[in-house]
Amino acid sequence: MLVQQTGMTFGRWRQQLSIMLALQWLAGGATIQQVAIDLGYESAGSFVTMFRKALGTTPGRYMAERQGTRRSPRT
Repeated sequence: MLVQQTGMTFGRWRQQLSIMLALQWLAGGATIQQVAIDLGYESAGSFVTMFRKALGTTPGRYMAERQGTRRSPRT
């Protein structure tokens, strides 16, 4: 039923949810270690591996690139 409603297997859906939560928490200032723990990973390394496979880069690099592309408002 999940596949019919979302087009994703449960595993893929869970991974997408984990990535969305991780991005939200990292943007809020959480550490990679804390995010890994909160998502139930045994280690930060295993979380980083999943993140890299899904988004093509590490969480630290992803967040640094995102922060670097933000423009400050013009006054």
